[in-house]
Amino acid sequence: MPEFKVDRPVHFNLSDILDSGQAFMYSEYEDGFLIITKGKRAFVKELPSENKILFRVPDVESLEIFKNYFDFSHDYEEDFKRLYELGFPEDVLSFSNGIRILNQDAEEIIFTFIISQNNNIKRIKKITRALTERVGKKCVDEYGEYFAFPDAKAISTLSIEDFKEMGAGYRDSYLYHTSNFLSENQNFLGEVAELETPLARKKLLTLKGVGPKVADCILLFGFNKRDVFPLDTWMEKVFHERFDKNEKNRVRMATKGAEEFGELAGLAQQLYFYHIRRNEK
Repeated sequence: MPEFKVDRPVHFNLSDILDSGQAFMYSEYEDGFLIITKGKRAFVKELPSENKILFRVPDVESLEIFKNYFDFSHDYEEDFKRLYELGFPEDVLSFSNGIRILNQDAEEIIFTFIISQNNNIKRIKKITRALTERVGKKCVDEYGEYFAFPDAKAISTLSIEDFKEMGAGYRDSYLYHTSNFLSENQNFLGEVAELETPLARKKLLTLKGVGPKVADCILLFGFNKRDVFPLDTWMEKVFHERFDKNEKNRVRMATKGAEEFGELAGLAQQLYFYHIRRNEK
């Protein structure tokens, strides 16, 4: 496949981004990563001595897909500066300096984040891989075969028992019902995209298996709505350490985070999340 060397943007650390819990369709390969998005696969690695990023992709169109995936057009230097001016903790800014928000397919995010509930990254990737191998489109490149993430229509052909065999556990019925709903309501995602965040969240919460945290992750990673502050167990700990040790309600915590940082809330959450996960491993 053709190789392209692209200037490395500021605030970009490839391994940190992929280890930040946003995406699950990737694997380590030699001194880089094989990453799948929108049916395309790329080999990506950093070239520190040249301050470049190497993309090995099928064509220029695929390169643009991956540049968008890594949010190349967004001004992270300005975002980090604004967070600093808002008094965001310098230790977190420094440690999570290479994190950015990935632009991903909304349908893929819905299913992978339903799978993510009460799960670790290794198991999420394993279940996701089983799902793609079962009903995803098989593709081949110079690295061998791989499977694109399936759409809701393909996923809806599976039974609850199929999901159970993949290791989905109690999430099996969520995956079954949500795939069938999305397959039958193909305008749903477009309608979500057009709504302001509060109404978009409310609409996502009608999906089986989507609670407040998963809804906010879908809004952030699938719809690029950055004014959300997803709250899970890790972020609850951050909130108690950094904001209010007495608050118990996660919805109020998420609301407080969103109010505190506005359009920077999603990035702020990712910086906090990466910092606490890596420092408590």
